[in-house]
Amino acid sequence: MNDYPMDETDSDHRHRQFGQALGLDADEVELWVSSIEEDGSGMGYVVHFSSETPVDVLAKVPGLGADLTINIGPID
Repeated sequence: MNDYPMDETDSDHRHRQFGQALGLDADEVELWVSSIEEDGSGMGYVVHFSSETPVDVLAKVPGLGADLTINIGPID
């Protein structure tokens, strides 16, 4: 059973979860994250940011690589 508001879609929920893990708002995740993929170990994700992402948004993500990617752990 999901424990999020009835009017929130699965996509909104995932954006919010990734946002919490990255230190961003769900809207920023939706706008600036270009892809999210499993890291291959089954224990986390690789998050890719768009090259168009504003510097102030990138600055909010501690550990973000110069290649605009970051590995994060599980979010569920």
